[in-house]
Amino acid sequence: MSATTTTWIVNGAMTATPSCDQVDVDDRAHFTRGHVRVLTGAFGTEVKWSVLSPCFASLFHAAYVLADLQAPYMLRYFLAGWFEEKFERAEDAAERIQEIVARGDIHLVRRAFVREFDPSHKAVPELLKHTWIDGHAEADFAVDCVYEESSGRFHVDWIGPQSTIARLWGMTPVSYPCQAGGSYDKIVSAAYVDVLKAGRPRYDHVYAAMVTPESEVVWIPYHRVIIPKREQGARRSVSIVSEIAKVDIQIV
Repeated sequence: MSATTTTWIVNGAMTATPSCDQVDVDDRAHFTRGHVRVLTGAFGTEVKWSVLSPCFASLFHAAYVLADLQAPYMLRYFLAGWFEEKFERAEDAAERIQEIVARGDIHLVRRAFVREFDPSHKAVPELLKHTWIDGHAEADFAVDCVYEESSGRFHVDWIGPQSTIARLWGMTPVSYPCQAGGSYDKIVSAAYVDVLKAGRPRYDHVYAAMVTPESEVVWIPYHRVIIPKREQGARRSVSIVSEIAKVDIQIV
């Protein structure tokens, strides 16, 4: 297996080690200066940069040299959080870099986007397909949210050990996606009310900037099925099963 090679592009030129006015500088400082990092090896090629501090000459140079580097191509760029996009062909990755440059003045106010879809017309992860057809969420894969009349909010009541949240954030009920009252919670939980009123499942694509356990902000695309739960008593709740997958939501 070939070793991974790290190269930086600064002011449109390739360099092994970019100069910086800090002695022990980490990669984040380079990105804020408009430097573009290129990693390539047996795994493929990654191009990483910050949209907020772009150097257009460096990005165009990165797009130009992709054809000579190992596929597949991963673009990681920062805009209110890290986006990640994968391409099999160099020309598609290069075209996408140029597209992002053209949209570089975009200002993201929202941190979560939700769209309802008919799953019969879309590519659906296998787990969600079975959940949708059965109209039932397996407890191990689900997250249950209960509506509180007093606050008008939903709170997490159960985290399945094999759910996406458990895999990424663990079982703690105070991790980022479980916190109530923030902008993420308000946007993604709005559909829960609709599901309870309609009394039937809903299928969504979600694209949200979320804080990882490593305290990085990452844009995560995922699909979800929301199932209204039938419980005795006054409790009103929903079960959500989600999977990380490509979504039909264009942000940048």
